[in-house]
Amino acid sequence: MKKLPKIQLKKKILIATSLFFVFVIVATATAQEFVRTYTVIPPTVEHKLNPGDKTEGVIKIINDSSSPLSFKVDVQDYIVSDTQGTPNLVPPDILNGRHSAASWIGVYPNSFTIPPKTRQEFRYYLQTPPNAAPGGHYAAVVFTPLATGDKESTGATVFTQIGTLFYITIAGPINEDANVIRFLTDALHEYGPVKILTQIKNMGDLHISPKGTVTVSGLFFNEKQELPKYNIFPEAARDFENTFGKMFMLGRYKASLVASYGQNNNLPLTATFYFWVFPWRLAIVITLIIIAVILGVMYWRRRKKQGHKGSEEPKTEVQNPPVSA
Repeated sequence: MKKLPKIQLKKKILIATSLFFVFVIVATATAQEFVRTYTVIPPTVEHKLNPGDKTEGVIKIINDSSSPLSFKVDVQDYIVSDTQGTPNLVPPDILNGRHSAASWIGVYPNSFTIPPKTRQEFRYYLQTPPNAAPGGHYAAVVFTPLATGDKESTGATVFTQIGTLFYITIAGPINEDANVIRFLTDALHEYGPVKILTQIKNMGDLHISPKGTVTVSGLFFNEKQELPKYNIFPEAARDFENTFGKMFMLGRYKASLVASYGQNNNLPLTATFYFWVFPWRLAIVITLIIIAVILGVMYWRRRKKQGHKGSEEPKTEVQNPPVSA
């Protein structure tokens, strides 16, 4: 039997060992990956109440995973501080001031375990204080997953904390005030489509949901789109985006916003601006090509003219003097 050289033998042992460890690492990583998902219904709850009123309701949570899930339930205030409408939970020890509602809501049970592929229903109880300020108040029922102690589940499991957002409107006189802070796009676009940004700020006491249209009109172009439907929380602004046209657009365009808001949807929001779409790089290239063609034609004509003049000049005959005998 022919023996392998020592160097080749060492290489084969090293490759086999490396493949073994790769297999073990991949298998371990696969064994540690657990996908545990759950769904909360409904994602939002709205109530219109008077000071001192009581109400209650049911929230459902569904365990979509193949393992039991345990939760604790908390009620926290939330605020919106960006222009995308992202709710941020306020820590329980921090007062949220005028729009707080966390102390009005109780839940039962406040902890539970859901078997795989089943659902759990629990009740919430809402009581508004007699001196509740008119306007909007906001809180969230938050579900936080707990470790189940499942011995078979080795490795870390990533959970997503979700909850139900409460929009509570207390009846009474309120201030409704909103303004269009931004309604714009770039003054000059080279090509379409064109994105138009609308930013509306709510300075009132209650969340609003503006309704309306954005219209863009120009030469042989007229398009109208609905303003996206978003809630804007008190003391917050919200960005709305609409996209118009296709790649090939040309000329001056007018953009108009006509919208309304308020409990009776009768308070106006309007704005207008103009912009241009002009492919200036392409225009420069075409202009340079035209100039080059004109210069080429002029040069060709000049050369042709000079050649024609040269052919019409009379030839001078040189006569030899007579030879004497």
